[in-house]
Amino acid sequence: MSGDGSVNVETVLRAIDALYLNPDTSFKEQASKWLSEFQKSLYAWEISDQLLYMNRDLNSCYFGAQTIRIKIQCYFTELPTSSHEGLKNSLLEHVKKLNAETSVPIANQLCLAVADLFCHMVQWQNGIKDIIEKLSGCDASSGYLIDILKFIPEEMTSSTLRLGSNRRHSLMAQLETNKRQVIELLSLRAKTPEMPMLTRIFNCLASWWDNTGVMTEQDAPVSPLLETVFCILRNPASTPEQAYDAATQWILALLYQCRSFNGTSDGLLTWLQRNIYELLKVLQDCATAIASASSQTLQQEQLDLYKDRCTCLAHIFASLARTLRPALVRQPSAAGSGAPGDLRTLDCLLGVLELVPPLGSRELSAITFHALHSLADDAIRHRSLAAQSNMDSSAGNNSANSGGLRPIAALVPYFTRVVVALTRFCPNNTADLESTDELRDFRDDVHDLMQDILGLVGAETIFVELYNHVQQLQMLAVSSNAQVTALEVLHEAEACLFMMTTVAKRLSPHDPEGYLSNLISGLVLPGLSAACPFPLQEVGCILYMELSHWAACHPQLRRQIVAQLIGIVEKAAGVEASNLQPGQKLAVSAALSALGSLASVYRATPSGGPNGLTSPGSESLRTGLLDDHWQDLVQRVAYNLPRLAWVPVYDATNFFAGIGRGMISSIGSGGGGVDFDPNSSRQAFPSRLAQICSVSLECLDKLMMENIAITGTDTTTDPRVWLDYLAALFRTFGCFLRRLDDGGKQQLGTGTQSIGIREVGSLAQSAQTCLSESLRLVREVIWPVVARVLTFYSSRARHMEHTCRLIRFIVRCFSVHLRDLLPEIAEKIVVAYRTGGQHSSFLYLASVLVDEFGEQPDCRFGLVRVYEALGGPTLKLLDGPALSQNPHTVEDLYRLCTRLVQRCPVAFLTSEEVDFNELCNVAVRSLGLYCTGPGANDDITDTPSSNGDSQINNSSSSASAAAARFLIDLLSFTGQASEVTPTQVAQIISSGGQLATPSCPSAMAAQRVLVWLIQPAAASGSELVQCGGQRLVSAVIQACCLGISEERFPELADILHQLNVMTKNEKFYTRQCGNGGTILTSVYRLVMITLHTGIDAREPGVNSR
Repeated sequence: MSGDGSVNVETVLRAIDALYLNPDTSFKEQASKWLSEFQKSLYAWEISDQLLYMNRDLNSCYFGAQTIRIKIQCYFTELPTSSHEGLKNSLLEHVKKLNAETSVPIANQLCLAVADLFCHMVQWQNGIKDIIEKLSGCDASSGYLIDILKFIPEEMTSSTLRLGSNRRHSLMAQLETNKRQVIELLSLRAKTPEMPMLTRIFNCLASWWDNTGVMTEQDAPVSPLLETVFCILRNPASTPEQAYDAATQWILALLYQCRSFNGTSDGLLTWLQRNIYELLKVLQDCATAIASASSQTLQQEQLDLYKDRCTCLAHIFASLARTLRPALVRQPSAAGSGAPGDLRTLDCLLGVLELVPPLGSRELSAITFHALHSLADDAIRHRSLAAQSNMDSSAGNNSANSGGLRPIAALVPYFTRVVVALTRFCPNNTADLESTDELRDFRDDVHDLMQDILGLVGAETIFVELYNHVQQLQMLAVSSNAQVTALEVLHEAEACLFMMTTVAKRLSPHDPEGYLSNLISGLVLPGLSAACPFPLQEVGCILYMELSHWAACHPQLRRQIVAQLIGIVEKAAGVEASNLQPGQKLAVSAALSALGSLASVYRATPSGGPNGLTSPGSESLRTGLLDDHWQDLVQRVAYNLPRLAWVPVYDATNFFAGIGRGMISSIGSGGGGVDFDPNSSRQAFPSRLAQICSVSLECLDKLMMENIAITGTDTTTDPRVWLDYLAALFRTFGCFLRRLDDGGKQQLGTGTQSIGIREVGSLAQSAQTCLSESLRLVREVIWPVVARVLTFYSSRARHMEHTCRLIRFIVRCFSVHLRDLLPEIAEKIVVAYRTGGQHSSFLYLASVLVDEFGEQPDCRFGLVRVYEALGGPTLKLLDGPALSQNPHTVEDLYRLCTRLVQRCPVAFLTSEEVDFNELCNVAVRSLGLYCTGPGANDDITDTPSSNGDSQINNSSSSASAAAARFLIDLLSFTGQASEVTPTQVAQIISSGGQLATPSCPSAMAAQRVLVWLIQPAAASGSELVQCGGQRLVSAVIQACCLGISEERFPELADILHQLNVMTKNEKFYTRQCGNGGTILTSVYRLVMITLHTGIDAREPGVNSR
């Protein structure tokens, strides 16, 4: 530092040396902080220029170049206008001094500084022409000139450069004016054979085509630019990697811009199309060169050379397909036609997919996925529109019926080849699929792509193709070695089986050709029965899961499949996680999910029939999967889950959910479109429910009895695991009561026979027995354990959330039939809420109780008592700033209050224990929860919100919506039940009189709401507090103006509408409005005016109205 406190160049040099040369990290940190602050100071302008002129060493020069670039980019307004010209001249002089030995980072910083100065400096009118004239004189600086021309479009569109829209438009006009001069310069320099110069030229062209928006077809001259770029692309062996990448980027930019030329780019696109087709031979030649290498070392060298080049070619082919997509879908033409719909485009994509290893790879094939996705999706959409158009056309015009569908058929063979090509990249050649994350991710991408291809080609066509391929593998194996086992064939066909899993769900479950039956019985079942590797087991289990509907139609094969799946799970029971074999965890998880999927499809079918097929006329006993395998599912699977601690909870939950869906389907009077007698299933339902729940109940009881510590999330010591298993069951029982309702069967017939009165009576008796026994099970077995969980884990919020979730599903399942258990449930909720912690999940559960039991007159008083116990502490919790910190609590509280107003408004609104005024006041404050962020109080910044902020905003929006719905229902009830008008209430309150006693409880409740709306609250000092209605309208207006989500506007408008309906244009309210208009009209106008003003004020660069 000098004596006057300013910074001098020597001080900066010492700090640079400390940063780069001093070994002490503390000095490095101090130097870094000091230099960062220095770059923000005014002294940085002059000293950075001095550092560049001094050219002492690499570090100081780079720091000087970086600093001058940062100052221009972020602090340009610090510099007086009179200094702009001197800065420009100084920068251009520095660029002139650059040579081939100059460090690339230093040169890039200086070139970026010139580009940023051009963008900022308004008085530099002919900047591009000026830069070209000053820097094109010598070969040394001409390369950096092209770098500057490349950086200008990139910086102009960069969000980090603070330019206004007018300035950007002005720069765009300059670029359009000078583009011809730039193209001529680049064309002249493109005649050089030097690859570094060509790399710069193609990068510059890519930048102008990508970022300026001013380039046209005439700005891409064939000679010499396009000819040169394709000459480079045709010679991958002799072209450096950077030059090849740069050439690729320009071609990609050209193809992208051709999509927006609206048919004016036919000449350019046709030329590109013709020359890109020739690159397919280049791709094939690369594969041939690698395959013909004489040694492994030479082959690896060739692979390293060509791998990046083939990646570039794959990107070009994919971009061409996306550009020509409309023509390929609407007017595909024969390969070699040269038309936009030339099917050689698909040949290019398939050339990438069909490359043989080692050049062909998953990474290379994945480049084509986006193009294939969009092409298949567009083709499906076009076929759908064409079919709809044909349906709308005249019935007599039969010749045109298939005209719109015929072009799509030309794409089907190509996409069939895509499926076969993808299969080659899906085999699992390792023993552990878990460790091959790359393969798993690739298979996920293939699965997504196959869903689009299925819609175009058809599941049956693809399956037959894969099935034939599997048969060829079997025949080949048998012909070459008579001792080949099914397991060995299965290993080779594993990729085909995986591809089949992507189509299996869309196949007809009836399997008229018998392909699926032959595949399962001849290959998969024997293969998985042998000592099969676990990755193969996983694929087989996934296939079984996808074929659940087919298996339900083939009970004999289904029995073998289920037995095989149970065996996979049972063998793993008791194995410690550390002793698991590679892939075993995933195989067992897939087996559990498959069992759940198979069990969920309860199709009662006649047993017997050849090849596992059903006999339509058979009168034998009709059974489902649960009937055949119930004991095995419970004893060999469910009872083994405590010994499978490493199994993912998600897959085990799928197992329980599938069991639950199968159980609930079995007690109805039909399955799979065939009526059957559900009496036996109803009789077995309570005992089955007790057995399947016993595992979770016993584990929960053991955890509490022995006070076992929770060792981790999703472990057998975590009670949430067992609570979730129970919840998965009861969640599927939502239609339990409807499935037992056979009242409509008297009017329904099966074929020509109607169900008789005696049969209906039998069904009713079985339904009543099933219901009563299930209720007894819940009361005596399930609820006591759940009640203990509420007490034992009351201090753990997440455990209480899962427990409340389970209780919610149980209550939804049995509804009012659990009335005698309601007092105990309510008591446990209140005790747990008070002693363990004020978890909002209890509020949500209370709202479910109100929804189910609120219509019962004898339950309403108790439900209101529950609110009295929960509501008071909750409102205290939400006092002050805590309101915005607990959006979930706000949402659950007002969901409860809304249901109380809907189900039992009189008991709720007339209760003296309910702090009604505070409840309404908090609801009014909650309307602005979503607006408590930047839109309300904080300054708007350019920094985007994080994901966490987004989640908080969503929660706040839901909370404000719940409060709005409560106020809407409250005002609606008041308008309907009130016996006095708001004017009468206002006059009595203003005169100090006493309101008359209403004639009924409903009117009493409505009067209480009117008093809150009209009567001002108690005065605080000399300031008169507004009445509830005034605060409500003000909150609505503020919410509209301060950034509330648009989807919340209807709810706020509904609040104003309910106020308007209630006031009925009375004089009291029109006087408040001022000009004789209704309150709705005045408020509506005020909302719209302030809304537009608020939005405009928040929009940078837009004048407020």
